[in-house]
Amino acid sequence: MRHLVRAFGLVAILITLNACDNSIKPAPSWIHNPGDGAVGSATTHVRGRHYQEELAIGRARERLAARYGVAVNSIQTIRERIVNETAYVTSDKEIHQQIQNAVVKAHVRETWHDKGHDEIWVWVYPVAN
Repeated sequence: MRHLVRAFGLVAILITLNACDNSIKPAPSWIHNPGDGAVGSATTHVRGRHYQEELAIGRARERLAARYGVAVNSIQTIRERIVNETAYVTSDKEIHQQIQNAVVKAHVRETWHDKGHDEIWVWVYPVAN
């Protein structure tokens, strides 16, 4: 009986260790040092992972554009209403751009998902015209 309890304890410890997400990796260096690129991030989005990633890309592109003389301002309003346990979400977004003889093209060089905080980080780089 004592061996059974000891074996059960060992199995419980192994299951607990295995349940820990071993895929959580430290943040990549480009987050704090993007070089000629720009970095944007977004946390959990009410409309899902795709919209979370698109928001992070948009933020990174805005930072990159600002570096090259393009001012991009965006305002997003999200309204959530709950009626009888049913949620209704509406979203409005306004984008204002002021361009001073500059065209900035960018591509996504790398993405990283911080699983601990459910935050997506995106690194964009300028593309030569």
